[in-house]
Amino acid sequence: MCYKMIPEMITKTLFKDVTVRIITVAILISLSLPALTAQDPLAGTITYQQVTRYNFENIQKAHGDNQRIQDWLAPLPKEGTTVQVLNFNFKEALFEEDNSEKEATPPGLQRAIMFESSLKPANPVAQKVYYDLEKNQKLEQIEYMTRFFLVQSEIEAVAWKLGSEKKKVLDYICMGATVTLDDKEIVAWFSPEIPVSLGPSVFGGLPGLILAVERNGETAYVATSVNLSPPADETMLKPNKGSKVTQEEFVSIVEEKEKEQKENSNVVSPHR
Repeated sequence: MCYKMIPEMITKTLFKDVTVRIITVAILISLSLPALTAQDPLAGTITYQQVTRYNFENIQKAHGDNQRIQDWLAPLPKEGTTVQVLNFNFKEALFEEDNSEKEATPPGLQRAIMFESSLKPANPVAQKVYYDLEKNQKLEQIEYMTRFFLVQSEIEAVAWKLGSEKKKVLDYICMGATVTLDDKEIVAWFSPEIPVSLGPSVFGGLPGLILAVERNGETAYVATSVNLSPPADETMLKPNKGSKVTQEEFVSIVEEKEKEQKENSNVVSPHR
């Protein structure tokens, strides 16, 4: 063999070896793409437990000296839970109650809740919250005084104050952030491991998915499961039940109704 041919043979061998390695790596990457897509953190389904605390202070004030009322309220539960679900992808998100997990409210508790509600101004209840992430818009389906409204608004930034504390929710290390809303101290625990600025109900705007929310030191929402597989399109349909109004229009409606309630409560019957 001619010695002049040896370098050429070595070069061809090395080139062939490198080419094989490049092809092998490319095949491995292409095979791993489906798995990476299935774990895409920009899509998923988060299940939360919402904790509602029952406060019958208005009944207590109105009938505090009635032993029969006290005996009726004493055995009632102090809190209840519901299952809420957040479905999201990089375009949209929907937060709503999972009615398949809803349990019937005991009759005694239901009567107490209705009695308490009759002694104070009605509170709007958001049943669904839809987010159009591309347009930065929010659409809430709200029940107020037996009427339904579709309230549209911009997704507003929240003045969160990041803290140094950390806490584990499920398998995720979460960081804390606080803000005061409606005279209540809100603490949100978010995970930077899931880089999505969403959370339960209207809570969001942090550099990570909110997995738990505390209100005045008590748990309001806590995630019970995290599934980072893309949800089906039908799980994120826009709410369509109710009259369409802007945020400003809805605030005016509530203020007007509260004014009417206050005026009616101050009316003295001429037969007294």
